[in-house]
Amino acid sequence: MDAVKFIIKALVIIVGYLGIAPTLGYLMVNRPWLRKFLLAFIAFMVVRPPGNFTLMLYSVDWYRGHTKGFEFNFLEIICIGFIIAGLLEKPRGFKLLTPGIIIYLGYCFASLLSIVASYNGIFVLMGFFKFTKIAFIMVGVANAIRDENDLQWLLRGFAMALFIQAVVCLKMRYIDGYYQISAWFEHQNPMAMWSYMVGLILLAVALSKDIRGRDALIYFSAFAAAGICIVFSVSRASLAAFAAGTIALLSISLLRGVTPRRLAVLLTLTAGGSFVLLMAMDTLISRFDSAADNVPENDLRWILNQQARAMLNDSPVGIGWNNFGVANSRPVETKYSRMLEQWNAKRGHTIVAEHYYANPLTESHYWLLLAETGYLSLICFLLFALATLYWCLRGIWTYRRSFLGFLLLGIGMAFAITYLHSNLERVLTQTKNLTTWMILVGVIARIELWRRSGKITYQKGRGKKRISRKPMARSRPRKRFFAETIQ
Repeated sequence: MDAVKFIIKALVIIVGYLGIAPTLGYLMVNRPWLRKFLLAFIAFMVVRPPGNFTLMLYSVDWYRGHTKGFEFNFLEIICIGFIIAGLLEKPRGFKLLTPGIIIYLGYCFASLLSIVASYNGIFVLMGFFKFTKIAFIMVGVANAIRDENDLQWLLRGFAMALFIQAVVCLKMRYIDGYYQISAWFEHQNPMAMWSYMVGLILLAVALSKDIRGRDALIYFSAFAAAGICIVFSVSRASLAAFAAGTIALLSISLLRGVTPRRLAVLLTLTAGGSFVLLMAMDTLISRFDSAADNVPENDLRWILNQQARAMLNDSPVGIGWNNFGVANSRPVETKYSRMLEQWNAKRGHTIVAEHYYANPLTESHYWLLLAETGYLSLICFLLFALATLYWCLRGIWTYRRSFLGFLLLGIGMAFAITYLHSNLERVLTQTKNLTTWMILVGVIARIELWRRSGKITYQKGRGKKRISRKPMARSRPRKRFFAETIQ
């Protein structure tokens, strides 16, 4: 029976990657409506349960790690189709080696080096397979975006995803009676972090003067939906991150100029936020009361980080990508498991060896990187993260008077907060958050390519005009400046 399942899965994967992807690429040639629809579709699909768009070969169901098998992400099929369509059409600006791809692949290969000290080499290859292949999404999205109208379709897909997720959260809270809501995510923390990553971007875009009122209303409503999801997740860190990002974006936009739209957003946020907090106040108070013990040594995260530190001390190249759950659990290794057992014993727990055969992973993304893949991998990851922030900053300055500037402001704010928050949560290893991150990196890469080639320009004041050959899609002229796109 297992052999039959394996064969069926393999056939589905082969048909998808070698059949459907090229077919989609061919169909998208000279059909911009299909490309736009698929951009919105991949943005929407990331909110669905992972089983709706992933398939595992050689799945190890009992394992707790980045991946339990060789993971195939069907959103990659669409992005491979984007790449094939670009190869067939050869539009101006098409590029396989998009900004950041070399650094990201360098991170993947640096992590692969940990296989020499790994407990299970197959698990290392599973991690390498998942994280390397996800680069198709970055490159595909970057080449699918041809103008600002394409970006609008992508953002609408994210907005729809947030609306659906808010409905799921409300149902789980008030009909099903759940306390900490995770919606269609594996856990409430990745759900909350995904919500503020997308929600802050939509808020920033809604504050732009270049966005039509109807679209601004959609984006702001989706941002409000993100706030509902975060409140019902009862994630204290995510709630603080969401509030900080919101205040920062509103402050920056008001410094750029006070407009009726921005004042309306400020007043609506004040009233709506107060109402939602009052509705969820009992849940939030209960959550904060349950976390009254702030002594680090009494937190499970602390001892798991100590395990990671011990692994790094024993092996500077790491104990193997996707191997933390093997190294810190019985019966393969008892050294690191004993650290957790002794910690539990000091807290009055009875130690039963069978309970330590599948120990949890450290929640810190950076400690997990250090423990599994060593110093070199962490350096490469940080270089990639800093590169994305650097390109956001350059784009914000270049397009500071246009929709693109506000879009990059939102992405940069969301990324900066996520990178900081990753010291507490390893969400960038989880499929849905990782996929969303790669989609947004693809957006950054496309805008960076536009900036380098000078294809998008703007005019300030009454000086000399710089006119593009094709006006920006869905943009309206402004009194003192405008943005334009050459496709």
